[in-house]
Amino acid sequence: MADNIPSLPTKLNLTVVSRDRKVLEAEADEVVLPATDGEIGILPGHTPLLTTLKIGEMRYRSGTNVSRLVLLWGLAEVLPDRVTVLADTAVLASEIDPAVAEQERVAAEKELASLASHDSEFAMVEARLEESIARINVSRFDA
Repeated sequence: MADNIPSLPTKLNLTVVSRDRKVLEAEADEVVLPATDGEIGILPGHTPLLTTLKIGEMRYRSGTNVSRLVLLWGLAEVLPDRVTVLADTAVLASEIDPAVAEQERVAAEKELASLASHDSEFAMVEARLEESIARINVSRFDA
């Protein structure tokens, strides 16, 4: 009877694609995504899922090696043996200039301080601030 039970996958095939390129293709033991409702941790054998993504840090682990990248909006399809991320923008840690990210953070904070929460530009500036913070956090681990 036990022979009829399918075995669970032991790895995840991870693909990250942005609007203009394939950013990443890797085999992973674990993936953590910045979903709209909070972080989602995915292991091989995960229940199928489709989720929206927000601005934030995506992590994936292969053995003891943890890699990070920044995602800006998108969707993720999770299947028991693979995770496919379709992002508006995806930035690898190696592509981030920490000094530029810090300048962008400071500029966004100054601009945000001058806006009221009901101003039409508030959400856009807040998104730029979130992106710059995610870039700073991801770049710290790549150093």
